[in-house]
Amino acid sequence: MPFSLPTSTVRPALPAPSATVAFRVHGELPARSPFFTGREHVLDEIEARLRRSPETPLVLFGPIGSGKTQLAAEYVRQHAGDYAITWWVRADNVELALESLFRLARDLGLVAVDGQQALEELFALLARSGPYLLVFDGVISGDIQRLIRMRGGTVVVTTRNATWAQESRHDRFEVPDLDEAEAAQLLRKQDAQLTPEQIVRVSSVAGRSPLGLAEVARLREEGAATWEDLAGRLADPVEHMLTGPGAESSGVAAEMQSIVRGLLSAEPELLPLLTLLLGFGPSRVPLWMLRAGVRGELSANARSALGDVAVLRGQLQALTRIGLARGPADGEWIEMPAIVRLVLRERVRTAWGEINRRDVADILTLADPAHPEEPATADRHAAIAPHVRPADLIRFFRRPVYRTLHHQIRFLFRSGDLGAAQRLGNDVMAALRDQDQLAPTDELVLQIRRDLANALRADGRYAEAERLTGESMELIEDDPSHLPGHVITLDLARSRGHDLRIAGRYREAYELDRSTHARHVNAFGADDQRRLASRYNLSVSRRFLGLFEEAEADDREDLDALPADRAGDDRHRLRLTNALAEDLYGLGRHEEVGNLLAPLTTGERGRELVRARRMTAVAFRRLGRLAPAVDQLGACYQACLHQEGPRRELTLAVGMSYGNALRALGQHETALHYCRQAAEGYAAAMGERNPLVSVARVNTAAVLLAQGRAAEAVTVLDEAYDALTGQLGEQHPFTVVAAVNRAAATAMTDPAEARSWSSRAYTLAWKVFGPDHLDTLLAAAGFAADRAVRDEGDGPAPSLDHILAVLRRRFGAGHTLVSQVAGGVRVLLDVEVPSA
Repeated sequence: MPFSLPTSTVRPALPAPSATVAFRVHGELPARSPFFTGREHVLDEIEARLRRSPETPLVLFGPIGSGKTQLAAEYVRQHAGDYAITWWVRADNVELALESLFRLARDLGLVAVDGQQALEELFALLARSGPYLLVFDGVISGDIQRLIRMRGGTVVVTTRNATWAQESRHDRFEVPDLDEAEAAQLLRKQDAQLTPEQIVRVSSVAGRSPLGLAEVARLREEGAATWEDLAGRLADPVEHMLTGPGAESSGVAAEMQSIVRGLLSAEPELLPLLTLLLGFGPSRVPLWMLRAGVRGELSANARSALGDVAVLRGQLQALTRIGLARGPADGEWIEMPAIVRLVLRERVRTAWGEINRRDVADILTLADPAHPEEPATADRHAAIAPHVRPADLIRFFRRPVYRTLHHQIRFLFRSGDLGAAQRLGNDVMAALRDQDQLAPTDELVLQIRRDLANALRADGRYAEAERLTGESMELIEDDPSHLPGHVITLDLARSRGHDLRIAGRYREAYELDRSTHARHVNAFGADDQRRLASRYNLSVSRRFLGLFEEAEADDREDLDALPADRAGDDRHRLRLTNALAEDLYGLGRHEEVGNLLAPLTTGERGRELVRARRMTAVAFRRLGRLAPAVDQLGACYQACLHQEGPRRELTLAVGMSYGNALRALGQHETALHYCRQAAEGYAAAMGERNPLVSVARVNTAAVLLAQGRAAEAVTVLDEAYDALTGQLGEQHPFTVVAAVNRAAATAMTDPAEARSWSSRAYTLAWKVFGPDHLDTLLAAAGFAADRAVRDEGDGPAPSLDHILAVLRRRFGAGHTLVSQVAGGVRVLLDVEVPSA
């Protein structure tokens, strides 16, 4: 079957050439670059614009190297059949353009071949010939305007001058860089074995302009460098990769040098600004950022470049006008393409000199708005971020610079770019080891360490975060100048408590959180965010120890104390609401959980929404609404995988809840998969000896028991029970659930021995959960069943009739638990871990 394009991509042809004209003329085009790649969307956009307004000149503009000429030539190649005449006009100046137009006139048979009359006759003939396409390539000055006529044809103009034709009737289209896939495609034409990491590394330095990547490909082909060291050598102007002796085969450097020489001869005052800009990265530099430098002690050249805002705007516009940069007409920002920056940094030696580097570092530091946790500062921190490494801020061992680096790490962490936060944090920490200006216990250094640990922890790298925070705490303890109530000491103590909880050291975390909160009370006012955070952490530790009543009292008090209309409290309010829901679940008050969380499950997003939906679904399950619980937990788990990743504590907790709900619904094989996956995930993320690994195995054993695989369950439960008893104690809620299920397993494998297990399990549940808790009632039901087997009386333990009466009143006669207990089915328990 022959190949054909989908109908939606086939466009109607332009009008056919006039039947009275016998000739077709297609002029010579520039040679097609071997590196021309992709650009389908851009070509489609050009076609759409020309079809929409065929008699409006289309101006393709963009800085040097953006691929304007190759795009225009490719368009002509693809659409030559739509036109009677296509002609390429070199338009660097009027003389070249006239020469090209007169050559077209001769090819069309006109006798007069120069002068204004000949030009008029040419366009009159073009108008009679049918649709034509003229491309005026490389336009710089406005003089070319008088050579353009629109009589029955189409004109495309390419120019690096972004301001060209702004005041006249033209359709302007800025040519973008290659997208990521196109850049990768171009580079892999040189080396099909190029890895994604190598592609990212090279394009991060050379940019994604066609010219920049073509230069990289040329250097690689000529053997100037391997892929491994190409990016590093390009980034170092001392190497002169683009302008040195080996660059003779490329005219890029010569062309840029000619442009800059012409610019500086006409406007020599532009050199200080150009030099300054070359110290930034190849990303947008806003006017406000540059102007921040006027508050500092910059060099004389930098001060002269930035002093007058009107002059500065004009100079930014001038650099854009000659094609060295992108930028808007109002001069609000400028963006120098990577290849332009690399070439000029090699030519303008002062651009990478110590004075200019210091000026750029000072500007970035002065532009830093601080408060990276506040949404109002996000745009400014994001504008600074791409210049941190090109400006080599890490090597300026000065407190203001490192304060900006700290703010950047924290901004990246808060904005969710955890990988970038970790890379910057690790590089900063490595650089700090090579200097003696900032001590290891300097408050700023400790803040950097803490935020790096936050990024590691948020990325599921819990052991690394714990190690870093632990080292920081040891440094403080060995430094007598750090008082217990110092802000950074308290900040690190909160982080340390979190690390201890994740590590499964719940009692240590609780004791630390309790003392830390007492110190916060002495150090901060009642509404201070640090004090509120410390109290929240203490409640989390209480939940992990099963101290739900204490946690509920504090969480409810804090939630009720929040003013309903005060801005900035929403995030804390959501966290407290979810925390209170976990308290209520731990207390067995399942009906209240859904009512409390209902407003959150419809109007929120992100982590707090997932937490709310998880606990709502878990409460649904205990209330007998099994199908909605499974559906909601499945959706939550997928959201966690997408938002948080497979090894984050919330993802693991939700996955385990999903497995528990599937077991309750009778989907045992799938439930077994998720429970085992949770055990493996906890072991991978938190270590094989973490208590949550044993908890996941307790839940796994519940599935095995539901499948009738009691012998396997006994083996799993014995190991988990012993581990939990040793780590957390016999009266920890996790251990009690293991004991209840161990009694159920014994009833299946050795009924004669079941009573001793069920008696102990019930006694523990009564002490830990209380007599009216659902899990205590279910433990009591198992104990009652084992007594019945032995034909024993109830004694002080609740009878089966009493248990069923309580269950009916609480859940209704139709609840699954009622029918199971009444029918002699051993009800299995499971653990739902709190959110860390």
